Amino acid sequence: MDTEEKSGLGIEIQFAAVYDQHFDAVNRYLRYRVENPWDADDLTASVFIKVLENFHRFRGESPWAVWIFRIAHNTFIDYLRGCKVKVFSREELTHLGGGGVGPEEQMLRSEETGLLRGMLKRLAPEQRDVISLRYAGELRFGQIAKVLGKSEPAVRMIHHRALKALRAGYQEDNEGR
Repeated sequence: MDTEEKSGLGIEIQFAAVYDQHFDAVNRYLRYRVENPWDADDLTASVFIKVLENFHRFRGESPWAVWIFRIAHNTFIDYLRGCKVKVFSREELTHLGGGGVGPEEQMLRSEETGLLRGMLKRLAPEQRDVISLRYAGELRFGQIAKVLGKSEPAVRMIHHRALKALRAGYQEDNEGR
């Protein structure tokens, strides 16, 4: 095996490890952000194609998760520019909830999911970005800051304000019933 084949094989092994480590979180993040799970799966594939195409450009200046989620976030933004979508659909959030539950529990989840969807839609776009990267992408605040090009204190403040808005919305919705 010549040197070029060896380095190509090394990249394939490295990429496979990165793919295995980050695929679920990226897919969960995109399923959290787009209405159609099929679109989320397509976007996830696009993200990892871009990661593979640019694998040689990764310099290790930030963790893999930051680099990959920046690609995922930019792919999501490009997707939004290309079509008008509703973010956080009931079907999509219900799908994330898992299966194997009885009809009563499905009904409760569906109701809770609808409430959550409505509350999330009321958040500012940057708050939705932070919440989705934090909980669907499972990133730390420092990583989110790098993905979004903001300081960590700014991301923490956005997160705090988003949670405060969600709590207020939840209380308001419950008082109105």
